[in-house]
Amino acid sequence: MCTKSLFLRMCIWRNSTYEQETFAPSILHKLAVIEVPIHSLAGYVVLFKTPSRMESVKWMIGAYLDLFLSALSTQFFLLPAAAGHSQGLYTFIGIPVKWQAYMFISAICLAGVSILGFFESRFNAVVRGRGMSILKSKRRLIYIGGHYIYAFVFILPITFTPPDQTSGKFYVRAMLPCVPQEIFDHPDFFVYAIDITLLTWIIGVSSVVISSECLYFFTRIVIFLSSTKAKSQKTYKLQLHFFIALTIQISIPLLVVICPIGYIVFAFVASHFDQALNNIALNFMAMHGLISSAVMLTIHRPYREVILKMFCYTCFYEKLQRRSVHTEGTVVVVSNHRI
Repeated sequence: MCTKSLFLRMCIWRNSTYEQETFAPSILHKLAVIEVPIHSLAGYVVLFKTPSRMESVKWMIGAYLDLFLSALSTQFFLLPAAAGHSQGLYTFIGIPVKWQAYMFISAICLAGVSILGFFESRFNAVVRGRGMSILKSKRRLIYIGGHYIYAFVFILPITFTPPDQTSGKFYVRAMLPCVPQEIFDHPDFFVYAIDITLLTWIIGVSSVVISSECLYFFTRIVIFLSSTKAKSQKTYKLQLHFFIALTIQISIPLLVVICPIGYIVFAFVASHFDQALNNIALNFMAMHGLISSAVMLTIHRPYREVILKMFCYTCFYEKLQRRSVHTEGTVVVVSNHRI
């Protein structure tokens, strides 16, 4: 126990607002008020206004992860210790903290698998020229379905084997001597694991494998689109523009997740504890779905046109067109004919 605490290179506690368990809810619960209408709007547009050529982006709503963090289960983790507690609707209705932690880690993995599914779908449609549904291809169904199943089960070995909570709290208390005692006295405080080696390996290997697969499909698509294979120039441009738009749609929100995950990995590897950065990282991650939906609605022209029509832009524009103004010398003639 004491030996482990010696390996913690830095334990920082400033007793600031950013370190308190109330910091994340004070921001994320308010953020949820913005997220719900934006995700509802994005869901409506995607489900009912999506052109047939854009069916492959229906999964890009990306709302669950940030709604989970902002409203359902706001996390207060003492990283690099696998311990902490949750606040939100799930806690209010009595879902155990360990299952909330399981859902949180699984949600991050599911986001990665969804991105992998996008690149795999684009690879089949662009490179292989077979834009078939996953359900119509057994091999694709096994490949993508297997990844989704893995996202739900890969963390279960840790979830089903939590340590004795009394000894676990003593262990984490010795590991993080700078943390106030009232944090450990919280009634929902839970130690997910004492030895984080297995947890680190499971998450690390999963991240590397999924990232490598995404990089493979992305590289193959880029090489294909940059080649001079015989195909219609119009088709080539459509494929290229569509792929660029979808890549932007994914890349911007992805950075919102990569940055905090990068810090979390650093905290584990460097044995660095700074609760202010822990809280900020989780807050930052909670914006993933919001940014994803906003980018989706603006980057694709069909979605953008639907949104503009919904806010009466088209109606306003047509009125301006009908009310054309002609200047003849110093006389201004206003006509109300339809253009």
